[in-house]
Amino acid sequence: MIVRKAYKFRLNTTPEIASKMAQFAGNCRFLWNKALAVNLYKLEKKQPLSRYQELDFFSKLWKKSDDYGFLAISPAQTIQQCLRRLDKAFGDAFDKNQPLKRMPTFKKKGEHDRFSFPKDLKSITLGGVCFYPN
Repeated sequence: MIVRKAYKFRLNTTPEIASKMAQFAGNCRFLWNKALAVNLYKLEKKQPLSRYQELDFFSKLWKKSDDYGFLAISPAQTIQQCLRRLDKAFGDAFDKNQPLKRMPTFKKKGEHDRFSFPKDLKSITLGGVCFYPN
């Protein structure tokens, strides 16, 4: 018999760090929606989808632009992980072996706001405070 356990954690943060984390989640949501719109437009025009590498290239350009310069606030890892999730979602949507296939959807503010760092990250700096994950 396999015993599975789950742990739920809540971070006690300062208001400054909480606002940074909200900004990171908002930037990831914005980037998800923008990249999803690009891919849906390409699907509509019967063009090949943009994969992770192409979207990552565009995200770097967007971070340097005047219109989307606010993306530069977020660490590159959070943006990359967001684009990887979107790439996987599109891959699963067109996979014939997936029993519950569906297209990715646009994200709304407050619904499943999240950002992620890769698990091999040694430390995270938010608002001048450095965290060391186990």
